[in-house]
Amino acid sequence: MDRTDVEQVTQASGLDVAVDPWIPVTMVDGTSRRYGLRGLLVDAHLIESLAVTMPPAECAILRILYALALRGAGLAALDVDDRYDLLEQGSFDPAVVDAYFARYSDRFRLFDPVRPWLQEPRLPSQMDVRVEKGRRKGQLDRKSSGVGKLAWGRASATSSAWFGAFHDGAPVPVPGPAAALNLLAWLWYGQGGPQGPNRRTQRHDLRHASVGPLRGLVSYHPTGRNLFETMVLGIPETDVVPVPGTDLAPWERDEPADPDGELPVAEGPVTLLTARAQHALLLVPSEDRAEASDVYIAWAWPSSLPAVSDPYLNWLEGSKGQQYAQRADVARAVFRDLDGLVLHTAPGSVQRRPLIMDAIHDVPVEVLDHVAVVAYGFEQSREKAGGEVGWYRAATPPVLRLIREEEKANAGRLAAARERAELCARRLEWAANSVWQDTAAPADEDDKGPTPWSKRALTAYWPRAEAAFWTLLDTRAWDEAANVFGRIAVDVYDQVMREVVNADLPRTVRAVVQHRGKVASTLTKTTSSKPKETE
Repeated sequence: MDRTDVEQVTQASGLDVAVDPWIPVTMVDGTSRRYGLRGLLVDAHLIESLAVTMPPAECAILRILYALALRGAGLAALDVDDRYDLLEQGSFDPAVVDAYFARYSDRFRLFDPVRPWLQEPRLPSQMDVRVEKGRRKGQLDRKSSGVGKLAWGRASATSSAWFGAFHDGAPVPVPGPAAALNLLAWLWYGQGGPQGPNRRTQRHDLRHASVGPLRGLVSYHPTGRNLFETMVLGIPETDVVPVPGTDLAPWERDEPADPDGELPVAEGPVTLLTARAQHALLLVPSEDRAEASDVYIAWAWPSSLPAVSDPYLNWLEGSKGQQYAQRADVARAVFRDLDGLVLHTAPGSVQRRPLIMDAIHDVPVEVLDHVAVVAYGFEQSREKAGGEVGWYRAATPPVLRLIREEEKANAGRLAAARERAELCARRLEWAANSVWQDTAAPADEDDKGPTPWSKRALTAYWPRAEAAFWTLLDTRAWDEAANVFGRIAVDVYDQVMREVVNADLPRTVRAVVQHRGKVASTLTKTTSSKPKETE
């Protein structure tokens, strides 16, 4: 469809993500508002943080904002001096921001019939097929995916719903702002494998897609006192300035990327941040273009894109020297990874901290002293379709002052405190498992792995341990770490045993007392481990 043929249609193209208010935020004065992408840049210094209730989508928006921040600063790439100067400046120039969005004013419409934002307009022609037989011969057989597949949390096909009684037999349209958030979640966290009908191009006829670039992973982002600082701190550095005209966001390209061409590589920070999707989607608008009533979902590239070092991932090294990104875990407290984020190499670990932490090492001290870390995780299976466990957003207090060289000693003590917390957790798990095996385990149960009582104990332990860890970090009372976590572990053990154990059975009581020593041994001799009178 030529642009001249759809002038009237584009007058009602639905949500314009650049100017329409669709992203919830918290202002520095504590109030709540909604913004489009342009407004986020112009008022970034007045906004405290994003307030998106869908962490995967918020993480994707942050990555888009980093790229837009570069453009809003009039830069192709960023070095140490540029970052320092921007933070000193304190806000973006509205004239530069307006000029950028004016240049691409027709590229940010969610339901635009020619260039819908971050979507593939050719999917209907590549996925619809003509019926060859029967009364419908010659008609198009529509091969869309159904709006239930777009919305994370809804049922689609044989999958289960998370948050409502939705089903494919009675599809419920998704409002424009929510459709945009779900679109972003698909592009960054979409499942691999068959996506339904084949997508047919001149060179390929395929159903399978590779997994989204962040699927199943946890992404760590520095966050400042306001959204402007957060955006500037999050822009990754590159070794070379990109060649003009190559490092383009999808909406900056004159034509959509060719799936039959060469696999794209990261040409610079903007392509690294915005052009790594493995899925192609097209939202089908409702009649009034206010909602998404259907969706096409297919592969974007016939194979996985060339690997890159994502600057926000925590990189681990396997026993054979292979690198892999840290997986998301909804049950894992964020403080357990903190020393790996602030130290170049955590003691006793081969972990490599996210590259963004190296990039912000030399920002102004008055900024760095207030910088925290936000972890965005979505626990999913990367190996098979489905397998969504849950998503989370976890924030630390301002801790990144610890990446400064003069804070190296405190960063090392932080690592020792984390190790002590994990030791106490292992002892607590061991003791609770032992009591279960001695008193409650079925005769045919395998004695390996967690038991109901150890799971219950660890669920109670980790939130208390995390609160204690932040207190230690604030007071720098590192010498108290051994007993702080030991006392928490003993208290949790006593509490859980009182709740689950039948005190009328002498054998059970003996098991509780006998195995309590496994936990109490974490305490120093100056702290009493005498059982409470109630026991």
